[in-house]
Amino acid sequence: MVILLPPDSATDGQGVGKMGFHMAANVRKKMPSSSTLYVFDVNTEACRRFQTNFASHGPIEIANAAKDLASQSSTVISMVPMDEHARAVYLDPENGVIAASKDPNRLLLECSTINVTTTQDIGRKVFDAGVGTYVDTPVSGGVRGAEAGTLSFFLGYKATDNGDHFSKRILSVVEWMGAADKINFCGDLGLGLVCKITNNYIGLTNIVVAAEGLAFGLRHGVDKGILYKCIKASSGDSWALTFSNPVPGIIPESASSNGFKAGFTSRLCAKDLGLALQAAREVGIRPKMGEISLKYYEEADKDPSTTGLDGSSVWLHINDEAADFVRLE
Repeated sequence: MVILLPPDSATDGQGVGKMGFHMAANVRKKMPSSSTLYVFDVNTEACRRFQTNFASHGPIEIANAAKDLASQSSTVISMVPMDEHARAVYLDPENGVIAASKDPNRLLLECSTINVTTTQDIGRKVFDAGVGTYVDTPVSGGVRGAEAGTLSFFLGYKATDNGDHFSKRILSVVEWMGAADKINFCGDLGLGLVCKITNNYIGLTNIVVAAEGLAFGLRHGVDKGILYKCIKASSGDSWALTFSNPVPGIIPESASSNGFKAGFTSRLCAKDLGLALQAAREVGIRPKMGEISLKYYEEADKDPSTTGLDGSSVWLHINDEAADFVRLE
């Protein structure tokens, strides 16, 4: 997905999937009201809905291709599910950003979680084509963080100590979507993704560990509320325990307490863990915890009872409850 603004604006690009919809909303709310926001997504209905919901904050136009958006813009923001989608957005010879008008000062912020080598390849090719400076800009914080404008950003750009022109431009854009204290310059092209993939590896394996631990604690007869309070006040506390708790009924806002309605599906969990396992093996690390966790997420994705549900639905498989699970309509 891609959002773009005119060349005289501070920013220009993105899309309207679950997270992108809210990221785009924050861009539209915080950019100058007189500037036009251009949006593009393969789901044109989502674009129309976005246009209807946020046109009161300023003009919004739906574009037909990434090439057209980039040609009108000084900054592009993109977020897509998979590597092949990122390659299509940027490298398609007819409709991709690489086919846009030449502008080496154009800023290209790619927020997807994709393979490090993919992002490096895209970055080099669009730079060599003279259509812009590409920065891997993955995010963390989920749909809630996107809606609240409190996302973390991992920036694959080496900023100077005093802040160069590009780093200041990057900050001016991502601060519309993220919390200032959660924005980090990680180094050269690709290292933003290395940081994001490392974070996801830890977070996703932690969900599985939390599910296993909570499962045997409850089977021994501890009340789930008491067990949660004990862990929350001790060394077992984690982001997974608080924000992605796999046990229904502990955290009212969690996916598990709402029929495991997907915030981040098991398929996406498996995709991100796969990226992490590849990154680990490339530098000689055997990611054994990740290998085990990946099997849980793949099982949850393939099982008709849980496919399409939130990744925390691994809880149902750990407890042999998947076959009896009734989806909420």
